Amino acid sequence: MNVSCNLTKKNITLSVVIALITIFTIVGKIEAQANPTAPSTDTTQITEAPTETPAPAAEAPQEAATQESEIGLVKLFVTGGWSMWPLLLSSIVGFGVILERLYFFFTAKLVRKGYNQDLQDAIDASGMNGVDEFLKANEGQRITDVLKNGMEVSQNDPEIFAAGIEREAGEVMTLLEKGLTVLSAVSTIAPLVGFLGTVSGMINAFDAIANADQVNAKVVAGGIKEALITTAAGLIVAIPAMTFYQYLQGRVAFFTSEVEEAANKIYKEYLKLKAGKKA
Repeated sequence: MNVSCNLTKKNITLSVVIALITIFTIVGKIEAQANPTAPSTDTTQITEAPTETPAPAAEAPQEAATQESEIGLVKLFVTGGWSMWPLLLSSIVGFGVILERLYFFFTAKLVRKGYNQDLQDAIDASGMNGVDEFLKANEGQRITDVLKNGMEVSQNDPEIFAAGIEREAGEVMTLLEKGLTVLSAVSTIAPLVGFLGTVSGMINAFDAIANADQVNAKVVAGGIKEALITTAAGLIVAIPAMTFYQYLQGRVAFFTSEVEEAANKIYKEYLKLKAGKKA
């Protein structure tokens, strides 16, 4: 049994050695066929030496790439063509309107939270006397000014009060909506200018194709790049303008609804007074 086991181990070892020799032989033949003119060790050393010297030259493209990234916005602006100038003007105008309107809405005291609920509580407690006391306690807010001015001209008549509120609210609404028309125009015109620049860039691209003997990517790349830049620039200007326009319009609509609700409460009290006098 021991003899047979030893013979088996020897046969396995011999087979492994033969397989390894065969594999190395095949790999050597494959390498020889892949490199039929393999250079000698001396030539390899000679050719390796010059490859180490161009290392400093590789730093130049990196420096150039760094310089291009520093002026990337300016380069993109110039590449965009003529349409970038009206887009720049639109962005400046829109940004100025946004800042002015945000400052106005955050500094102006339009209507505080819970105003109408407190007004209703005052009416339920003391009627029109409660309204007068409530308005005196909430002076300095735009909604209070509108209600007081409407009541001063009403002569205790509900219809005259409604007309006075409409007139006073219209004056305040004109002040609140100041500049929103410009912001709406910017959000509408900027994409159109960008698309016009896109059309101009595509025209330049097709003109380059028509004038080129051989068409390749470089021939049309400039025109297509101009087209994409102007489209992106138009959307970059329009999206913030439209966003803030909708936000500011929401603030105006909220103030309008609060004035209407408060005026309706007082209007009902005037109707009660008028019905009581008739009775």
